[in-house]
Amino acid sequence: MRSALDSCFRLSAFARAPRARFLALALAAACVLPGCATGPASQNQAEQALPSDTVTLFPIEHYDQNVDHWIDPASADYDKPFLSPEVQRAQFAALVARYFGAGPNDPSPWNRAFVEQRVYRDGGSDIAALQTRRLAYFDNTDKAPRRVGYGMNFRPHTKAWIGAIERNANVNQFEQASGFDATRRAIATTALYVRELPTIDPSFYSRRIAGEGYPFDNLQVSAVRPGTPLYVLGTSADGAWRYVQTPDVQGWVHSDGVASVDETFVSTWRAAAHQSLGVVVAASAALRDDGGVFRFEAPAGTLLPLRPATGAKPGEVLVPARDVDGRAAIRTAALDSNAIVPAPLVATPRHLAQLMKALIGRPYGWGNTNFDNDCSAELQSIFAAFGVWLPRHSSTQMNAGAMTDLSASTPAQRLDWLVQQGAPMRTLIYIGGHVMLYLGNTERDGKTVPLVYQDVWGLRPADNSRRAVIGGSVIFPLLLAYPEDPNLESLAGTPVFQVSILGAPAGSAPPQDEENPAG
Repeated sequence: MRSALDSCFRLSAFARAPRARFLALALAAACVLPGCATGPASQNQAEQALPSDTVTLFPIEHYDQNVDHWIDPASADYDKPFLSPEVQRAQFAALVARYFGAGPNDPSPWNRAFVEQRVYRDGGSDIAALQTRRLAYFDNTDKAPRRVGYGMNFRPHTKAWIGAIERNANVNQFEQASGFDATRRAIATTALYVRELPTIDPSFYSRRIAGEGYPFDNLQVSAVRPGTPLYVLGTSADGAWRYVQTPDVQGWVHSDGVASVDETFVSTWRAAAHQSLGVVVAASAALRDDGGVFRFEAPAGTLLPLRPATGAKPGEVLVPARDVDGRAAIRTAALDSNAIVPAPLVATPRHLAQLMKALIGRPYGWGNTNFDNDCSAELQSIFAAFGVWLPRHSSTQMNAGAMTDLSASTPAQRLDWLVQQGAPMRTLIYIGGHVMLYLGNTERDGKTVPLVYQDVWGLRPADNSRRAVIGGSVIFPLLLAYPEDPNLESLAGTPVFQVSILGAPAGSAPPQDEENPAG
């Protein structure tokens, strides 16, 4: 949008230069011809077709965020497990197999069987096709105004921008290496963004669309925690990016945080992880190795092998380091038992409260933007401490337990179902693009209502014209209406409403790897 000052400057310049004015008018007239209509949608065209930007702040301060008020330390059940030992053992074994396993069905990026049978099941053609679809998705050419992607300067991305990314992605490479190569195994030596394409540039839909603009960078997929096994499927033309398979997703990561691993490293790391695996239970743990070198910040849910204390020798954490040639080496760091504990923690209200206290109130991070959590990453971080692997995406987290679809029920019936049949602290609630954890029930205005923990961006009215932003992880009652703003839709009133109970008979087995790795 031009300012009044800019417009005045342009008018005075035209008055002083008649020839320039004539040329500019001629060019402007020419651009109404069909030939000028091709290519990316213009900023003016896109903005004029969209409503005004409307964002408010929801008064979350009206809702008690003291974890101890909701998970009472004085309760007789404070140390009573909400997952049985048998379920936790089975889930933890599956989590370890997903990261470090070598069996025929273990979905680890280091596992030959997984790479050959799952990742390369279509010979790499599906990976190439996915990249082609992504490039088309982020190309603004002939896009409707609501599907135009903007950069951080509020300008639509150009054809030159997506063209440069396409050349750097080198899509043809994915069909040229269609089998397992042990030299392509790697490990993350720091926290890494996972991107749809090899660029750190964001791509936002217009900020004038409610629920779009910052922080919803459509190129942001997720994040990789330090110490995560990887398999390198490709490299950008400039060498700055690696396209990797993680235990959760596929995507592009910065190559300077990826170190190649040889068989000695893999064997040592696997053996240590099977002997004693640690998990970060703080919001973030800063790790310096024994030489005093800062290695990385490890977010909650990071998994790293431990060397337990022996005699006078304190416990240590194994940390991966990248040498000057891009190879991985194992270093050790002092174990801070307040930040990293042996996994799995017993799944008790006490330990859930500990994890919630570490994370509650932290900012919402779409796709782990700023290495903060979104809704599904928050639950993934929490349940990793209990040895339970949850899929990265909110919809597929429903496969982690025994699922009941309440989408055909009324909002009141849904709330009543949770009050009557929900299993506190192990019931996930999916409402279409968002997932929450049912904690139990509370009384509000003389009525029993469900209480949830969630990392949420905000609430919206029925006409979807604005967002009442919460923007973080909170404890929140599920109500039919919110008295602070009755126009806001209830989280129980969404078209999709599904619940999944972890550890129920049908959901005791670990979730299957139902997602196409290149999907």
